[in-house]
Amino acid sequence: MKKGFSVLELVISLVVIASIVAAFTPLITKKFSISAFGAGGNDKVTTDCKDKFGENCTLCDDKKCIRCKIESCPDGQYKDTLSCSCKDCKDTYGDTCEKCNEKKCLTCPDGEYLDSDENCKSCSDKFSNCATCTESECTSCADGYVLTDPTSNTPCSSFSCSSPDFIQIGKLCITKKNMGNGTSLTIPNGVNVVNVGTTCMSSETNFCCWKGNTSGTTCDNANGGAYSGCDRTVCDWYAADYICKNFTAGGRTWRLATSSEMSNWGSNSIGLGVNGLQLCDLWSGYSSAYCGSSHSCPGSNYDWCYPYYVWSGTVNGSSLAYGYRLNNGSWGQGNGYRTDAISVRCVAEVTSCADKISAGCEMCDGNTCLKCASGYKLSNGKCVVDCSKFGANCTECTTSACTACASGYELTNSTSNPACAISPYMQIGNLLITKFNIGDHSSLIIPSGITTTNANPYYAGCSTETSKCCWQGQTANPCNNNNGGVYSGCSRTVCDWYAAGYICENLNYLGKKWRLPTETELSNLGAYSTGKGAAGLQFCGGISAPNTTAMCVYTNSCLGSETGYCDPQSIWSSNTKYYYPPGGYTSELHSVLCGVDSSGNWECNSGTLKVPRSVRCVTEL
Repeated sequence: MKKGFSVLELVISLVVIASIVAAFTPLITKKFSISAFGAGGNDKVTTDCKDKFGENCTLCDDKKCIRCKIESCPDGQYKDTLSCSCKDCKDTYGDTCEKCNEKKCLTCPDGEYLDSDENCKSCSDKFSNCATCTESECTSCADGYVLTDPTSNTPCSSFSCSSPDFIQIGKLCITKKNMGNGTSLTIPNGVNVVNVGTTCMSSETNFCCWKGNTSGTTCDNANGGAYSGCDRTVCDWYAADYICKNFTAGGRTWRLATSSEMSNWGSNSIGLGVNGLQLCDLWSGYSSAYCGSSHSCPGSNYDWCYPYYVWSGTVNGSSLAYGYRLNNGSWGQGNGYRTDAISVRCVAEVTSCADKISAGCEMCDGNTCLKCASGYKLSNGKCVVDCSKFGANCTECTTSACTACASGYELTNSTSNPACAISPYMQIGNLLITKFNIGDHSSLIIPSGITTTNANPYYAGCSTETSKCCWQGQTANPCNNNNGGVYSGCSRTVCDWYAAGYICENLNYLGKKWRLPTETELSNLGAYSTGKGAAGLQFCGGISAPNTTAMCVYTNSCLGSETGYCDPQSIWSSNTKYYYPPGGYTSELHSVLCGVDSSGNWECNSGTLKVPRSVRCVTEL
């Protein structure tokens, strides 16, 4: 029986099969062009795809591109095969996705992580006060915080130089463990960190650190289990300098300590256990962890590790730098090549919240003050002196004195309380104008030559050109003080016109020459009083005047004047004119006067010279 094909028969068979397939090729191609792959497909497959999917699609059906010749997309985009186009990662996976492919987001910006659904999520939302993280742990903290428990919901604690990884000595905050050995003492990117026994060629441009048992067999942990002398990361000087300058714990500026700053570190370590600087000694038995040297840092100077040495930032020439070491319980300065592998401790200058942010700050978070001392108040994350102790109108002050007042007020005695009193004058254009009636402010004193009396008593013969009179006390009724307690409408000194002119011409205030305002000047003053409070001219008005103006209705309490009435509502001008009453009575000399009427409007008319009215003086600047 024939058991198989000969080689010749096999070749003949293959030729026959190839001929049959070739004969049916047109039929197969036609069938392919009108049906989808597989039996029963209804979508038409075609090479005419340009209109639907663009010129990069060379084979498609009605719903998708099957063959797309786009090879790559720009950064931040991915190749979408079905549409044969580049699409933005942010449009598909969210605004913070920086790099992706067709299936998922690949990278997120700093401060975010990829969750299990391949979406970018905020680290601070998952871990309180966390700056960078993975889905499972925080890797660095926000300014003002340090990493204490990376996998907890609160991995970051407020920075304190008394926390487990730090100690304060004088005005320096110092790391209590070598960089790379504490929870928050992470070595930043840019440094080559290798295990002991692994080569890293140390140089000025190739920063190297070795981690693990850098002491070899000559080590122990006689320091109470706080920090073993057998497991201390060591680095070359170039790495040490880079590490400290790029360390950001607590939002502080870190560096290597100077040689002089390190001179007393020994006394802050020996015998202090966990409460000290956690240094290790070249020899055992000196109340410090024991850590000798080892030939375990290949690529360093002579491949040796020296964990009992600590780098300083003080250099010696072009290739050396100073360091300190514990040797037989003695702390002393040494000198090493910058490619030596030595312990790295970083320091930051300690500043209180008050030094760092503002005087008076007792508690802070990063660059924001949270609590102020007594006498200060928070303002935009800083402490400012609380000026309210000098009165409501003090706007700027030191801790002991008011230095500036609100508009309309002036300093009286900067150490008094209140320190700000309403200013007795204000400037309008090129004029200074008194804000009180003359006689109603300690600076606006009625000069000698004027007869003054209290309201109500009778003075015969007062209010003449030769007998100039003023009345003081309650010259209005009804009256009130609706101007915020600044200047009551109930107690305003009023004078006849003869006295008014004399008073202003003889007023001794600010060393200037004063006078009564002219009719024109007075007519323009209404807008500077009503509703202005202490910043205004302090006029008073009638019964229905707005409550932003003090009320001072004229009353018959100026006995001895021509009519016996006081009229504090009206203010004298320097202008006079004759008044001709109806019916042919004898004309009488009047002065133009203005005041606030019962509706709060500023109104000007004229009045007899012998009725007591308010006196305001002006001087030109």
